Amino acid sequence: MADYEIVKPKVDLRKKIKILPNSSGMDPVAKAEEAMERLSINFGNWMRDEVAKLQYAWDMVEKKDMTEESLDKLFRSAHDIKGQAHTMGFPLAGHIAGSLCELIERIPNRENLPKDLLCKHVQAISAVVKENAREEDNVIGKELVAELGNLSEEIISKFEPQEDTTENTDKK
Repeated sequence: MADYEIVKPKVDLRKKIKILPNSSGMDPVAKAEEAMERLSINFGNWMRDEVAKLQYAWDMVEKKDMTEESLDKLFRSAHDIKGQAHTMGFPLAGHIAGSLCELIERIPNRENLPKDLLCKHVQAISAVVKENAREEDNVIGKELVAELGNLSEEIISKFEPQEDTTENTDKK
């Protein structure tokens, strides 16, 4: 079962578009889709550029250790990939980048961040893009996403405050 939900709009936005005079029946949505199709030939190169930025940010973490500045750059780079990967046809890379963001976001004390797991995320994103693993149902890619996500959640759970489920039985 997927850990996300695709929401289909109830309203067709085409009905909301004002038809201008002299537009000769132009469909703006179709025009936008055509433009995306023309741009899509560049998506692989753009993703490789994003991965290069992520790798550079990771190199800074390794050189400067995990400073606020280096982790912030790593987080921003992973967040960019998380947001762009699906549009550019690399949903698996987006899921892995999301897991990396979760680690950095939800473990506030940087001394507790597992450097080896951060590295594995960066390597996995690089591998997915390098191997051009675009299909979301790619068996190895899905297993990689699941494993990294599970490891991340396990680590995160160790550092999140636990709810107190004990009742106060001390009555006066």
